[in-house]
Amino acid sequence: MERGGGGGAEREAARQGGSAEALPGHIIWDRPGYLVRRLHQIHVAMFLEKVARGRVTPIQYGLLSILVSRPNIDQLTIGEELGLDRANVADILKRLEARQLVSRVVDPQNRRRKLCLATARGAALVRQYHIDMKASQQALLAPLSPAERDLFMDLLTRLVEGNNASGRTALRGFARPAPRKTARRAAAR
Repeated sequence: MERGGGGGAEREAARQGGSAEALPGHIIWDRPGYLVRRLHQIHVAMFLEKVARGRVTPIQYGLLSILVSRPNIDQLTIGEELGLDRANVADILKRLEARQLVSRVVDPQNRRRKLCLATARGAALVRQYHIDMKASQQALLAPLSPAERDLFMDLLTRLVEGNNASGRTALRGFARPAPRKTARRAAAR
């Protein structure tokens, strides 16, 4: 199957030192960064199509989901869980607060810190669109078999874990989820 204008023979020639200029098109399908970025674009498009009629982005929904499950955490903790810097978290919170999906209150034990809460409206949005969010995740993985989905998720987790410190904002306290049970693993038992 040819992708991006370069077939397998052209990609192999480029791997062996051939010039990309000599080949038709660009050899970007062999670049994991490109594929990850492209998959992210596809994910965002699928999410916006299926969840809340596009009125909430994946990162906004993720932030709201964290606040529903862990109310009263501060902006710094949210950033550490999402891998976002403080300025980006503040911007996302400001947008959600303007839509009355989040509220921020001064921490009574540390007046320099703001605690964040999903409002009743924000929590309702997370609950209302949870099934749609799951459907968008399943649609993204649909081209893979169930065993491949489990393997893909395990490999993605390993890549994030192994490269976490290289991100602009590393996830703190990153705990690798337990491996998924695949049909193959279950049959081996």
